[in-house]
Amino acid sequence: MGLNISVVLPCLNEIRHGYLPRILDNLVLQPGEKQLIIVMSHSTDGTYDVITQHPAAAAFKLIDTEATNRAQRLTIGIQASQGDVVLLHHPATLLPTDALAQVRQVMADDAITWGGFRHSFDMDHWLLRFTSWYSTTQRPQLSRILYLDHCIFARREALLHIGGVPNMDIFEDTALSRALGQFGPPHVVPGTIVTSARRFKERGIYKHAALNQLLKLMYHAKLDPKKMNWLYEGKSQINVSYNESEKD
Repeated sequence: MGLNISVVLPCLNEIRHGYLPRILDNLVLQPGEKQLIIVMSHSTDGTYDVITQHPAAAAFKLIDTEATNRAQRLTIGIQASQGDVVLLHHPATLLPTDALAQVRQVMADDAITWGGFRHSFDMDHWLLRFTSWYSTTQRPQLSRILYLDHCIFARREALLHIGGVPNMDIFEDTALSRALGQFGPPHVVPGTIVTSARRFKERGIYKHAALNQLLKLMYHAKLDPKKMNWLYEGKSQINVSYNESEKD
């Protein structure tokens, strides 16, 4: 039968990028046994309706939570998971149709603890192609870092050992990768995910790329993740839900 896989999909206001219905369809059609966990914070759009009205809604374990950021939602999902391996599903990313089969195949090797998928954007531009190439072929080996939009997967026991996803409003995936890096470098499987380039489209490719680099410098300077994430998200509350007093 192969390894049991739990998929954790964190949700907060997921309508705007248009990926949620396609993600749910994709997950349901993945071959083999799997546990599908959706961890949702209070959303002000139609996220809840899309999930509960999906034809296969009964296949989802829906957890409503007061969690304020994506890291907390992911950790809640990890704690609720029952699989040998947990896949942390980015909520604006589409997996290959055989994603879970690829995970089962690679994780059959006991020497591998964690990994992710090859990266691509849903928009064609030389800088985005370079970004995907670098994040797939260079960063994982040079610094043992995968971002969440690679749909990181890891053995459940390893995720529990490190305490789940570090509770940060931004760069939680970097901190998670560093924690998992103690078990070795990530294994990148052949399948390619497709992730939304919405932020690049909205801000402009070069402007958003520059912001990303600025935020990395701020992260290494150990500045407040809450302030960094507010700069990153702007008026959109996608990763984190802030009240008015926290925006100042």
